[in-house]
Amino acid sequence: MTLNSYPHKDQQMTRQGDGRSNGRRGLACAITLASTGLAFAGTQFSPNDADLAFTQLRAEVPGLRANWDFDSGFPTFIFGKPIRLFGVPETDADYEAAARQFVDAFSGLFGCDSSSLVTADVHHILMSNIGTTNKVSVNFAQIVNGVEVIGGTIALLFNADGAIVGIENHAIPNAGDLDVVPTITAEAAQVLARNAFGSAARVGGVEFGVVENAAGNGGVIAWSVELLGGFDQVKGLPIKEKIWVDANDGSILRRENMIHTFTDLKGETRQWCTPGVLPDTAGNPIARFLLMRGDVNSAVGNTDTDPVGNWTITYSGSAVQTVTWAFSSTSTYAWVDDKAGTDYTKSASVTPGIKNYTGLNSVPSEFNTAEMNAQRNGVLVREWVIGLDPTDTMMNFRQRLNVNLNSTCNAYYDGSSTNYYKKGGGCNNTCYSTVVAHEVGHWANDKYGSNNGSDGFGEGTADVWGMFIFDTPIVGEDFFTSGGDIRDGRNNRQYCGSCGAGCYGEVHVDGEVLMGAFWSVREYLNVTHGDAAGDLVIDTLFHSWYVAYNAKTICDTNETQILTLDDDNGNIDDGTPHSGDIEHGFEDQGYPGYY
Repeated sequence: MTLNSYPHKDQQMTRQGDGRSNGRRGLACAITLASTGLAFAGTQFSPNDADLAFTQLRAEVPGLRANWDFDSGFPTFIFGKPIRLFGVPETDADYEAAARQFVDAFSGLFGCDSSSLVTADVHHILMSNIGTTNKVSVNFAQIVNGVEVIGGTIALLFNADGAIVGIENHAIPNAGDLDVVPTITAEAAQVLARNAFGSAARVGGVEFGVVENAAGNGGVIAWSVELLGGFDQVKGLPIKEKIWVDANDGSILRRENMIHTFTDLKGETRQWCTPGVLPDTAGNPIARFLLMRGDVNSAVGNTDTDPVGNWTITYSGSAVQTVTWAFSSTSTYAWVDDKAGTDYTKSASVTPGIKNYTGLNSVPSEFNTAEMNAQRNGVLVREWVIGLDPTDTMMNFRQRLNVNLNSTCNAYYDGSSTNYYKKGGGCNNTCYSTVVAHEVGHWANDKYGSNNGSDGFGEGTADVWGMFIFDTPIVGEDFFTSGGDIRDGRNNRQYCGSCGAGCYGEVHVDGEVLMGAFWSVREYLNVTHGDAAGDLVIDTLFHSWYVAYNAKTICDTNETQILTLDDDNGNIDDGTPHSGDIEHGFEDQGYPGYY
């Protein structure tokens, strides 16, 4: 699917014209607004009237803009002016109702109405601490006769005054017409997927859903078969794919590589924990950190340490107890598995009433330090998220982090774990700082619904997770034993307007466009506001971008959505609190600019 933007300037918007002189259907319909009510009586559009629906909407809200998907013929993002057609919502139920009323009143924009949408969440986005207004996002997931539409979402962003200021559309149009009874069984789909996989494979899972058709203008029912089999000795990676099988004719619709690496193989052949952003080397010796969110177990109870290492197990007895620390499968946030040997544990005798002080990995080894790094840095991603928004629970799950794999010079995320290699082949042990944050960033991409698209979006945003959490432009600093790095946000990789296709033919290189834009915005904000305040602005905008939307490609819309989040009056045409720095940062990477 290719996403493209119409020109931003009103006078250039041929398809997005205000519609006052031609085909403004239904303008005789009454629009009724109460000061606190949620009522709008307007035209109900058929699923194929996207142009007409936008003409009607733009007649009510002059100056409104949209980015369009030319394959489907539907808008992917509507923005630019506040939409005040549905009263002033006050409660979460009001926001949901207003969002549903919008979808129903202008169903032609989506190819569906709200009867096919379930509410994923109503989220209050705290942004007043960065000088703009708080927002509320309403996120819908699409269903067809009880069947999930994979990736089918609609998200509406409301400003503090209740106006709708952004609508993101990833719904599959006309999916409601589908017969969702498959003619191909799950068992038959597994056989077809195994045959396409081409070698002996273990089925990891089978799901049924509606997916986008090849033309990008509708949906088909399909079986998703996850297959794991074999090992690529050249790349040093397992082979894992998700194969989508048409549930009617058995054809292979698409194949998705489930292994998302830290870096490709390249030519020119480079707790106590590892401090800072550098790897575990003699020149960067381990340092003592407080154990965050670590498992503490005993015969009389279990608990986790808090963010500064403290823990309490309630016990009314007086007998000395054995307490054990381990990052096992019962850990709350980080299950660390050492693939090179026995998983690290440590036990100590603790006397009730006397505070115990125990250090883990005080006598280090490469493999044990990798375990400490995995636990600490995996948890840091979660702590960064809740530090920005304590109500965001998306990263409150048990990560599985496999360390010291018997290969070198890479790391990868496979959909259910992140994986790191031991030292060798000219590379340091890959379990450290930005490498972990990058791979867990891939996981976050999936959790928030943006996923890891092949145009570089997944790699670029995973790099941004690493850069922002550790406040460094370099991802994989000193990855090689000779001192070489992997990627740098201070790059000049230029955006080419591809909107989904990728510009340079390799996902990590393609991703440098987006990582560069975000880092450049960060630098401009730091000059304007100072380091700490500037960091808070862009960290908040980046995180809120995930909460509010489900962006999936590197496209002009990236900048527009950030500006819409930053806006404080529903009209981004007159600028936003930080639009100058945002604009400059994206323009540095070749984005066309909004103003």
